[in-house]
Amino acid sequence: MALVVTGAWLALGPPLAHLDSGIERHEPHRVPAPGPTGPTGGPPPAPATVTPSGARLPQGDLPGWRQIFTDDFSGPGLDDRWFAYQGQPDGDPGGYFDPAHVSVTSGALVIGGWPESRRGGRYVTGGVSNRHVVSRTHGRFDIRFRMDRGTGIAYALLLWPASNDYPPEIDIAEDNGRDRSRTYGVLHPVQGQPVERNVPGDFTRWHTAGLEWTPDRLVFTLDGQPWATLSGDQVPDEPMALALQSQAWYCGHTWEACPDETTPPRVDLQVDWVAIYEPA
Repeated sequence: MALVVTGAWLALGPPLAHLDSGIERHEPHRVPAPGPTGPTGGPPPAPATVTPSGARLPQGDLPGWRQIFTDDFSGPGLDDRWFAYQGQPDGDPGGYFDPAHVSVTSGALVIGGWPESRRGGRYVTGGVSNRHVVSRTHGRFDIRFRMDRGTGIAYALLLWPASNDYPPEIDIAEDNGRDRSRTYGVLHPVQGQPVERNVPGDFTRWHTAGLEWTPDRLVFTLDGQPWATLSGDQVPDEPMALALQSQAWYCGHTWEACPDETTPPRVDLQVDWVAIYEPA
C-alpha cells in the first residue's frame, strides 16, 4: 500500500538525525477537593488555574481515548518518570545535549540552550524522554509548548522507537531553527524517504501540538484542530516513546539553520504540560 497524504503541502527531504550516538533520546488525575455548592445548589464554577500557557492540563478520558499519562511540571524538578540524555547528536557536530540544560521552573519544563566554552563555544541544549514509563504502539499525544526566537536552535517533539533502533521516527512538531513562523510534522518510515508537512503559526507563542496515531494512520493536530493526515503501511506499527528536545545545528546543513550573530545568549524551549492517551 502506498502512503497517502492529505493537506495543503508536501515535500520530501533527507533523514533528520535526532539521536545521541548510543543514547536514547529522546499520574493519576487530580481530583478537585469537595467545596461549597453554587448559588443554585449545583457545584460552583471550577476555579481558574493559572498555568504558564494559560491553558489547563487536560484531565480524564476523551471520546475514543483513555488517558494514561499526564505531567504539568508542577513539582520542584523533573520527576523520575523522565530521564535527560547527554552526548553528541548523531550527525550533528554543532550541538551537544547536557542534562544540566533541563529544569522545571514556574510550572514548566524548560530546556535551555546557551553557548559553553568547554564545548568550544557551541550552543549546548537538552532533551528528555519518558521511554521507561510509557512506550506503546498507537496513541494520542498532546504537548503544550512554545520556543524562544533564536536562529540555529531548533526544537523537536517526537516519538522515537522503544528499541532505540532508528528508523522509524515520528516528529509531532519540529522546526529548523529559523524564524519560528511554521512547524513541521515529519514521518521517517522504516523504508522510503521521509514525508514532511508544515503549518504556519507564531511558535514563540503557546500552542498545543498533537498526534493521533492509529493503525496505518497519523493525524497531526494544532490547538486541537487536524492539519495533516498520513495513511498507509509506512505508518509505524511498533512501540514508540515521547521525547522533547532542542538542538543546535552545524553550519552548512541543507535544512537547519546554525547559530549566528543574531542568536540570543539563551534560547529556551518551554513545555507547560503533556498528556498521553491509549485507544479506548
